Amino acid sequence: MPVAVPVTTASAQVADRPERAIVRQVNRERHRFGLRAVRLTRSLNRAAVRHSRLILRANVLTHDGTHGTPFAARIRRSVRFRGVGETLAWMPRGSGTGARTVVALWMASPAHRATLLDPRFRRIGVGRLRGRLGAVGGVAVTADFGTLR
Repeated sequence: MPVAVPVTTASAQVADRPERAIVRQVNRERHRFGLRAVRLTRSLNRAAVRHSRLILRANVLTHDGTHGTPFAARIRRSVRFRGVGETLAWMPRGSGTGARTVVALWMASPAHRATLLDPRFRRIGVGRLRGRLGAVGGVAVTADFGTLR
């Protein structure tokens, strides 16, 4: 069963194809509600990829960083946005790992939905990595959001 965990308060490319697909799907949802699109940024993308890697390495779905660092402090180490938000998802093998599935899961959760539809957020980074949580293979997805002011 997919699990989503919300919280609000790479290479030469900014993101790979599946990560860009998630951004497009988030923007489709934002557009449905009359909100401006979020733009992918390299710094938030790096932070999101690092966190998805940490989730898989630590074998726990959590917003906290190493040694219990709160998510906002962890993200702000990499970016200089005033406000930040984050959504996480664990998509076990067989549950569907595409952008529509991940964003639909987030939209079905009031806390995730609030983060995705927060009009203050104008930037996004997405980290989507395959791995294992315990004995279960799947995909860990982190979406980090930032405000311009």
